[in-house]
Amino acid sequence: MKADQVLDDWQRFLNQGDLENIIRLYSDEAILWGTFSNIIRDSSKLIGEYFEELFEKDNLRVDWGTVYPRVYDGFHLYSGTYEFSYTDNKLVTLPARFTFAIGHEKDAVFKILAHHSSLIPNDPEL
Repeated sequence: MKADQVLDDWQRFLNQGDLENIIRLYSDEAILWGTFSNIIRDSSKLIGEYFEELFEKDNLRVDWGTVYPRVYDGFHLYSGTYEFSYTDNKLVTLPARFTFAIGHEKDAVFKILAHHSSLIPNDPEL
């Protein structure tokens, strides 16, 4: 599997609400600073709890915006934008920004090593 396939799988598993497979994309030592969380998740258990809670949203999906790939000595960094949407009596859309760090595990399988995401402010000007 190529590093960019990890992102494709992440989107697919999130849109399907596939908890087991989305967790498998993260390294056992991964760090997740999730869009909808005020705590950092630094274990598979905590990452799983984040997605379990997120998957409670009705009709949850994510769509990629712009993605900027970079490769540094075997590490793949992807930064850009995506948009989360779900229904809560009406359609809610939330634009967010992200960075994924993806690298090889010992078994040469690409895994998410770090993932940071935050909502894009309504008025990004200072």
